[in-house]
Amino acid sequence: MDRLNRSNGKDGVSEMLHTLRIRTTVFCRSDMLAPWGFAVKSHGRAAFHVILEGRCRLDVEGVGDPVFLETGDLVVLPRGPGHTLRSDEKAPVEWLDDILARTPPVNGRLRYGGRGARTDIICGVFAIEDREALPVLKAIPTVALVRRAEGASWLSPVLELLKAEVGSFEPGADSVAARVADVLLLQALRHADQGAQGTGAVFDAQVGTVMRLMREEPNRAWTVSRLAREVSSSRSSLTERFRDATGMPPMRYLTRLRIATAARQLGGSTATLAEIAERVGYGSDIALSKAFRREMGLSPRSYRLASPAGGANGRASK
Repeated sequence: MDRLNRSNGKDGVSEMLHTLRIRTTVFCRSDMLAPWGFAVKSHGRAAFHVILEGRCRLDVEGVGDPVFLETGDLVVLPRGPGHTLRSDEKAPVEWLDDILARTPPVNGRLRYGGRGARTDIICGVFAIEDREALPVLKAIPTVALVRRAEGASWLSPVLELLKAEVGSFEPGADSVAARVADVLLLQALRHADQGAQGTGAVFDAQVGTVMRLMREEPNRAWTVSRLAREVSSSRSSLTERFRDATGMPPMRYLTRLRIATAARQLGGSTATLAEIAERVGYGSDIALSKAFRREMGLSPRSYRLASPAGGANGRASK
């Protein structure tokens, strides 16, 4: 069946979204009455906040200026830095974990603050499985902001659906809300400010093509020269542009992609290590085992046994 909608699919973001797997979504809807403020410790997972009603101030570690959010705004923090949300600059701030421990949400909804103006927020955290996606996430701005007032036509209907499902008692509401939240993450990454420092390279067509070639044929004997020929580039130019986009040279990225692919197969299949090694471009199970231990910090067998299906798959790991 032909796809009805085709993008050029040749940039780094398209490649990242193609392989991105979001394992879990944790979220909570909060009614905040001014004055209020909460702080979130750095946790390394992508976080998001949606302002359904009201306004607030966001301060992010490593970002000099505050971000002022209003009704309909979406902000994603792809790398999960420490950050603070508050009703205004002078509002007292507590750790969010302490607030949740003292006043746990009721039916998925937290109520906190004073007696002033109300701000309705949905907050969430994503766990992203794919190690090969992380370099590209690092190239996206620390704060990915989408404002409804600036013409994001898709945002309002998605927020309305999320608002309806969060805290709903309808069958499957949690699953629907999680999938809608995933859409918010993907859309925010797509619309991240390309003009921000260091992000323009993520949309490089040559880099995206190289990433796609690696993903489609991880078992091919790739070299920088061969990849450069595929995109009509010089070795030095490709290496520089790839490093700008991902923070690493092409062959380092290829190693991470191969190991991530091997990890998925170890956790989700009964293929032997030798079979997986051949699929991901290693000459033997011994070579893959050494590379896997360097990247992951444990052996392929230990990784497989620790996976959800480890008991069954472990017998095929040799």
